Amino acid sequence: DKPYWTFKEVLIGLYNRFVNAATMQEAREAFRTAVYDARTGIQTFYDDLVGHAQNMAIYLDEFTIWETFLDGIPAEMRHALIRDDNLSPEVNTVTEFLAYAIHYEQSAQTATHYDQRSSRRTTGQRQPQSAPRWNETAIHGL
Repeated sequence: DKPYWTFKEVLIGLYNRFVNAATMQEAREAFRTAVYDARTGIQTFYDDLVGHAQNMAIYLDEFTIWETFLDGIPAEMRHALIRDDNLSPEVNTVTEFLAYAIHYEQSAQTATHYDQRSSRRTTGQRQPQSAPRWNETAIHGL
């Protein structure tokens, strides 16, 4: 029960009191087992990885985060980022991979939407009729 504590002593005391090995182990395990889920998206997967890394005693280097990120995304997304977008871990950062992955994910969602819409039309499901976009009689009268 010291009357005066140095700043360093306060930090060490707080660390020893509130941070334990089990918490560090949980963060490491959560980082190692994080998985991509298409329902929550690529940004959530990345945020989970970074969040778990920040809870570790020693913050991971960017390459370890990048490697875990790339290993955790679907193969078709990984192939598109590397082949189609010409990304490389030796040149691009994990945040650049993330930006392209977000774009890939949004494009895939848009394509899925139009694929489903197209399949409804080809399977005979009736689509609501819309009004003509122009006055047909005015065009025929020209």
